[in-house]
Amino acid sequence: MNKSIHTPPLLASLRFAFKSNNSIIREKPLNDNSLAFLTTARIYAKLYALFIALLLLSPIVAQAEIAGITTGAQLQTEAEKRTKVISTEDLKKALDDDLEMVLIDIRLPTEIKNIGGAIKADQNRNIPRGWLEHRITRAALNKDTPIVVYCSAGARSPLAADTLQKMGYTNVKNYSAGYLGWKEAGLPTAQ
Repeated sequence: MNKSIHTPPLLASLRFAFKSNNSIIREKPLNDNSLAFLTTARIYAKLYALFIALLLLSPIVAQAEIAGITTGAQLQTEAEKRTKVISTEDLKKALDDDLEMVLIDIRLPTEIKNIGGAIKADQNRNIPRGWLEHRITRAALNKDTPIVVYCSAGARSPLAADTLQKMGYTNVKNYSAGYLGWKEAGLPTAQ
């Protein structure tokens, strides 16, 4: 007595997916529906195999892509170590007391508009991060000018503050709470 093991259709189709039609052993002739099913099954099986291969190799590929490359997050962490941070309370006091201080908002004008404004202060200047190195001398004429840099939430401002220090400015601080921290504290904002 010959006992056969039942193979689920999907598993059977996957098993045949990598074989050509000539090497498939079949008991019945294939009709158009069977051929379409097998062709589709082959495609899905190949895609599945490719997906598994990519899934298994992705950590290796990701590490290879960044090997020897410093990430933005790493640059930010290094810049934060080299820059002084000013608190919301200290920034408010400095804005009230020091009219020589330059407050640099490095966000794009569209970002300022979309987020709802900027810190309201006479010392505030918008110099987008991409133009900072080229336009800072219009706002800070002396290397000892007190400068505070901010963005939305403190991710880009340490990089900008670090750049200004590398350019030779000696009195640079990062307002790491950013515009959102200022707004959350209920302090004056401008459109």
